[in-house]
Amino acid sequence: MFKGLGRIQRGCLRVIAEYEAAGKRPTTFNIAAEVYRVRRDQRGNRMVSEAQHVGTKRALASLRQKGLVTGQQHFELVRSIHDGRAERCCFWSMVRSGPTRQGSERLADSRLRDG
Repeated sequence: MFKGLGRIQRGCLRVIAEYEAAGKRPTTFNIAAEVYRVRRDQRGNRMVSEAQHVGTKRALASLRQKGLVTGQQHFELVRSIHDGRAERCCFWSMVRSGPTRQGSERLADSRLRDG
């Protein structure tokens, strides 16, 4: 039974739409920070936990699979403040070409219901 989009997926779509309305494209980190309402510290940095980051990546992967968003890898590496790991950066945007967004949602709904 199809239950629709989850809270994190809806949050991801909201954040992407807000960034696009401002003429920008959010990164996975930006989306996670907004969806989970991570506050800035005294230096202006936001610390997204590994669990929040992974949850956001899974939600975005699901939205990509449904044809609602698209991601573009940016090969400039970003260093994590927390543990010093390097990670690829991905910019996200809504899918605008092809069928309309409502048509894409209906197609995704029917695929999920059919198995």
